[in-house]
Amino acid sequence: MTETYRRTGFTTYPNGLSAAELSMLRSTCDTLLAEPAQDGGKGMHTIGLGDARRFLRHRHADFPELQDFVLGKTMADIARDCLGAEPLLFNEQFVVKGAGKGASFAWHQDSAYVGFDHTPYVTVWIALDDTTEANGCVYLLPRDIDAEPGIDPHEWQDETNELNGYFGDDPGQPMECGAGAVVAFSSITLHRSGPNTTERPRRAYIAQYSAEPIRDPESGELKRFATAMAG
Repeated sequence: MTETYRRTGFTTYPNGLSAAELSMLRSTCDTLLAEPAQDGGKGMHTIGLGDARRFLRHRHADFPELQDFVLGKTMADIARDCLGAEPLLFNEQFVVKGAGKGASFAWHQDSAYVGFDHTPYVTVWIALDDTTEANGCVYLLPRDIDAEPGIDPHEWQDETNELNGYFGDDPGQPMECGAGAVVAFSSITLHRSGPNTTERPRRAYIAQYSAEPIRDPESGELKRFATAMAG
């Protein structure tokens, strides 16, 4: 397990993907973007904002190459490095900020969206385009995840259809990176992203991995996935 990940809540892999893997993710994302936007509306499970902020979720089973990738060696190695355990696929989605109008995303911990206490997981965020402050890169607040292991209080923001878990003045550390780079961060690391003010969409792929199945403690039902890796 990487020491940097435990001490700061994140780590980076500047050349995390091969050219073929990046090409496949871009192609799959563009295919899904051609479908009508259906993730508008309100609530914790419809946090998209139409073409301004689209979440293209849970489609790996429809694309064999994507499924092979999300369960394969590249992602298994990264997730294993961060978790210090054999990873299980918990969630996956493309996130696209529309050109010139791509909405920002408020400070939050990914764990806050789960809805109940659980062992933190790792979010593997992949840039499909060169990502800058101008087109909505991710910002992180470093956090010692052993010293501060909990979920912070969050407030729902009706006007922007999202949770906000930080109201301080720290702007965070911008994760500007090239296409194919990977930023892996804990589900309890506070992060946000800025708006896309450029003339091109900003595409990213996110896969999340847990060290154990994440189940609702009341119902026992599985939250999303708990799929073993092939790689």
